[in-house]
Amino acid sequence: MNSSTFPLFLNLPPELRTQIWRDALPEEEQPALYPYKRGCWHPRWLSPSDEGYCPGPHPDIWMEFRHDLLDNIQLELPLVFVNHEARSITLAWARQQNINIRFCESRQCHIFTRPFNPNCDALYIMPERLYDFYSETCDRMEEPDLFDHFVTFPYSFFYYFAVHEALLPADDDPLVDIFREFSCLKVLFVIVNTPPEFTDHELKVQPQWGPERPEQGRALCWDPNRQCFDWRDGKYFGDEALYRRIEEGSKKLIPGLVSEDIRSLEIRPVCTVRR
Repeated sequence: MNSSTFPLFLNLPPELRTQIWRDALPEEEQPALYPYKRGCWHPRWLSPSDEGYCPGPHPDIWMEFRHDLLDNIQLELPLVFVNHEARSITLAWARQQNINIRFCESRQCHIFTRPFNPNCDALYIMPERLYDFYSETCDRMEEPDLFDHFVTFPYSFFYYFAVHEALLPADDDPLVDIFREFSCLKVLFVIVNTPPEFTDHELKVQPQWGPERPEQGRALCWDPNRQCFDWRDGKYFGDEALYRRIEEGSKKLIPGLVSEDIRSLEIRPVCTVRR
């Protein structure tokens, strides 16, 4: 008998079959990388009913990063093609997980996509888009609707960022300024293997890439009292020379951490995998 088949499966009790199908689904909320793209910074004109509104003679404008405008990632859910029972369980699970179901015209099939979740996902800044990331807010504020207005940058609730190790050490300002607009940042993933590949296309859907077991790796932890980074023990994802470069690069972030009074930050070297 072919070891990849189990002809008696349908004779199992329905409850047991259901549990087996559910156990075969992906782990919930696996951290994923979402590539940065221009066009997500949007102004919001506050009204008196909005929290944070400050009355005055000039418009009260907040500049916000709309993570809902990032491309979704595509999830691979092969169970949906097994049989009617597996499909029903998979679709029910997808609805519970805030997963969207879309029809792909080019492939003539349905695909599953997931929007950005700031509680677990990371905004990935590709090396070729670092300048765009750095300059977009300034460019946006020079457009006619905002020119000559005072604009406030409230907290943008991004807790996880990712960059390739080629950007460290950074001799210019972009990563130093990251704390001015994203002071809630908790973890900076530094990708040490081949960077993930993303492309622009009409579907606005990207493949699912994510850090592989980031909690197991070594990490640089910010100590605000001593104003320095310390290594936390863990697995190496590269050679010691690479980790020394990351440590030296992290020192260039210290002025931004101090000026914005950041109390907690981890820099985690990671390998990324496609799921």
